[in-house]
Amino acid sequence: MPREGGHRGKGGKWKKKNKQSKHSLTQEDIEYLKKNTRYDEQEIKEWYRGFKQDCPDGQLGKDKILEMYSMILPVGNAQVFVDQIFRIFDKDGNGSIDFKEFMMATDMTASGTPEEKLRWAFKMYDKDGSGEIELPEMIEIIGTLYEMEGVSKDSSSERAEKIFYALDVNGDGTVTEDEFVLGCSQDSELINLLNSSVEVEGFN
Repeated sequence: MPREGGHRGKGGKWKKKNKQSKHSLTQEDIEYLKKNTRYDEQEIKEWYRGFKQDCPDGQLGKDKILEMYSMILPVGNAQVFVDQIFRIFDKDGNGSIDFKEFMMATDMTASGTPEEKLRWAFKMYDKDGSGEIELPEMIEIIGTLYEMEGVSKDSSSERAEKIFYALDVNGDGTVTEDEFVLGCSQDSELINLLNSSVEVEGFN
């Protein structure tokens, strides 16, 4: 897919030019997304205007998001990615996610480096924002990264445990985000896996 000036996509078909279109995104929502994604305020508002046109009720269904990601992700990866998104975000099981959750997922498709992917994955599982995860979450994160790159997660559990116990030197059963990224970055097989993936530039 052609790169857009060496930068990530900015909304593609959802990037509307209708200046009269209004958005109801709160400043709190915008600040949250600015902190947790690489989009700036203008880009977030552009995405939201289009999101509201396609999803007036503020919810994006699984079929719709699968259709979108099928156009930009390698064959077979889109279904896995969307399944992971909904498993993590769709806590009430209603088959839809909201705008903030969609933007968190979209930011992942634009992540270029292994460190960015690792930090994104950590934030996905650190739902309470504590900055720490436990071993079961570590296993889930590594498994997710494996599956998203089109690789079986069979060996991910053992690899996750090895990284986790090497990092949890004080034995308190938790690992911080920086420790997680550092530990994973020292695992050559995992980094090679993340480096080999196709970089996605957004909906263009």
